[in-house]
Amino acid sequence: MREIELLVTLKIPDVTALTAANTIRRRLGYAERLLALKRADYYRLELETETEQAACDLVTDLAQRTNHFVNPNKHAFTVRTARQRLTPPSTNGAFEVEVLITDAEGDRAPDLEQALASDRIAQGRVKAVHVGVLWTLTLRADSPQEAVELARDIAITRARDRGLLANPHFQSVQIG
Repeated sequence: MREIELLVTLKIPDVTALTAANTIRRRLGYAERLLALKRADYYRLELETETEQAACDLVTDLAQRTNHFVNPNKHAFTVRTARQRLTPPSTNGAFEVEVLITDAEGDRAPDLEQALASDRIAQGRVKAVHVGVLWTLTLRADSPQEAVELARDIAITRARDRGLLANPHFQSVQIG
């Protein structure tokens, strides 16, 4: 079983991410720490394929040739094999931390799985589809650990002025 991730983003400016970034900077007080904020629809597909490359090719075909994931008029997509949660620091001490938000009761997409089961491109090779929202925070921090802690403070809502991206009462959070 191979697991491949598909990230779907907007080609135009993402007003949801822009509004969230503005709120995090102005209302939550992270103006000096939050350098950038990006959002993507996240899909993790479990596939039966011979090789990892065949799995990546299958997901690319599904994204390009069907309307299950991507509208080519407004979306761009990235296919990758493994989540890279933290990148090395850049020259200005910035770290990218990925925050995956999923439904606490389960992240499976049964309707999408059923549609892919009968899709001629998938040919029954898609065994499961997991969905969520992937936020990528570019943070100014002194260490990777500090960046992860900052991302946790920014992401998980605990009060009106603490956290914004996930409600812990009904959402699960995975932080790099």
